[in-house]
Amino acid sequence: MTGRSPQEARSSEERARPRLSDLTVVSLILAALGLALAMVSGVGLPVAAAGVACGAVAMRRRPAERPWPLIAVVVASLGVVIAAILLIIAATVWLPELPRLLAG
Repeated sequence: MTGRSPQEARSSEERARPRLSDLTVVSLILAALGLALAMVSGVGLPVAAAGVACGAVAMRRRPAERPWPLIAVVVASLGVVIAAILLIIAATVWLPELPRLLAG
């Protein structure tokens, strides 16, 4: 037994574990949303791009949090690629049909 109360042990554990910055949390959320929304014909493209930008800024500001912003950048980049591919596919399918649809 260490002689410390459970509250003291918990508080020392919390001090040992650094808290993620708000920018890192935002980049992780945007990356996840961007990847999820990328499957909807490119709707997630701006969200994923914002996740990449926030993750890059978070890596520059707080290098000690390095793995989490890097994960956000990788996931958001994957969302950007998937959204861009699906947007291109949707455009190639629907653009030839557009004049016929508009003519009635």
